[in-house]
Amino acid sequence: MALNQDADDTPDLAAENGRLDAFLGGQSALVLAVTSADDGPPVIGTLPFARVDGALWVLASELAPHTRPLLDGREASVALLADQSDTRNPFARERAQWTVSVEPVARDDDRFPGIAAALRARHGKTVDLLCGLGDFHLLGFHLGAGSYVNGFGSAFVLDGFSVVSQRRG
Repeated sequence: MALNQDADDTPDLAAENGRLDAFLGGQSALVLAVTSADDGPPVIGTLPFARVDGALWVLASELAPHTRPLLDGREASVALLADQSDTRNPFARERAQWTVSVEPVARDDDRFPGIAAALRARHGKTVDLLCGLGDFHLLGFHLGAGSYVNGFGSAFVLDGFSVVSQRRG
């Protein structure tokens, strides 16, 4: 994908922010990496999400190896990846990744019903079932620093949901 650049050869960050927003809107699940609870190798998982109030929200089961480290405040990162079938060249696959801080939200928190409704709107009635199971936790991923790639020579530095600069070699 070519950059939309002005005369001084700087990328149009507003256009890149629009591309990032469209990319986020087209994704339904994130990939998660978290340091393990026992200081072993990182644990990887994938979770359906909804974007609400500046965070990515998920329902995570205690039966999954990534949930306990998240609840314990371990370091974590999330990534979104374009579908392989939509990618001509895997080296230029559209993708975004961030470091995150994790916020558990209890069922008695006033925000729980609204966030659960957003998850239900995106992922269907299964969300109601999961919210009723005691081993599932509602977790918010608050995005920190990250990167966004949407083609060769088209890599950007992120601060949360915002493209802040082009990444240069």
